[in-house]
Amino acid sequence: MRVSDMNIDRIYINSTVRNITTKMPENHYHYYYELYYVSHGGCRFFIDSATPYDLHSGDYLVIPPKQAHFNNYLSQTTRINIYFREQDLINGNEPVSSAFLDRIRSRVLKVHIPRAYRGLFDQIFDQMLAEDKIDDERTAAIMKLQFQQLILYSERLGTTAFADTSVQYSESEDAVLQAAKYLAENYNQQITLTSLAELYGLSPSYFSRKFHQVTGMGMKEYLSGIRLDHAARQLLSTTHSITDIALDCGFSDSNYFKDAFRKTYGMSPRAYRSSRMTDSMHAQTLDR
Repeated sequence: MRVSDMNIDRIYINSTVRNITTKMPENHYHYYYELYYVSHGGCRFFIDSATPYDLHSGDYLVIPPKQAHFNNYLSQTTRINIYFREQDLINGNEPVSSAFLDRIRSRVLKVHIPRAYRGLFDQIFDQMLAEDKIDDERTAAIMKLQFQQLILYSERLGTTAFADTSVQYSESEDAVLQAAKYLAENYNQQITLTSLAELYGLSPSYFSRKFHQVTGMGMKEYLSGIRLDHAARQLLSTTHSITDIALDCGFSDSNYFKDAFRKTYGMSPRAYRSSRMTDSMHAQTLDR
């Protein structure tokens, strides 16, 4: 799994055109939020084990930090990506929109901008893209204001949704989606590619190819990512030993767990627990 740099120092934006033949190199996640807007065209997003989202012109997703995602393009697509942090939505001690912040903290957010209002949003995107290229000492503050304006107009004019139930999938795609859900619910059990393929009536080789095609990663990598995510949460929310956490999350070998954790998070489980708890204590001190 590809992991982005851990921090960004301001809001960043880019615009790209992709063709239907374009494939993302692999599933990935960020340590910050991503707003993914489709200006023209369409694509299908797979995010962790949730129901996929189809995006078309005027749609955007906000993907929370550390949510693994992957997408396929349904047609030639013009996309705009904005990378931001929670602090970019806060002025002083107050969020620009408490409702918006609450929604993106808890789950993936999908928003549709009606055609009549897209010209207004295109203007803001163009202003942000131009400012991003200037990149001087005032850029961070200006882009923060532009982004907050974008969110406020989105709250006023857009419509929100948390799932896309109208998407139709082939039988094999549906089997993979059900398998991904099964992995999310049974991550702490011993599961093999063969046993999972048999559960959904597919040969292991075909299931393996289809799973990678649909989710952007192999089944073992997908399962390991889910286990590591749960392990990271336990490291911060419990006092359990690292070995106990590894076993509780489905890792039969604590040394393998430590190596996999370091590869994904860039530090050992012990260092992760120590650094994140220190950051949390510092944030609590600032809030007082």
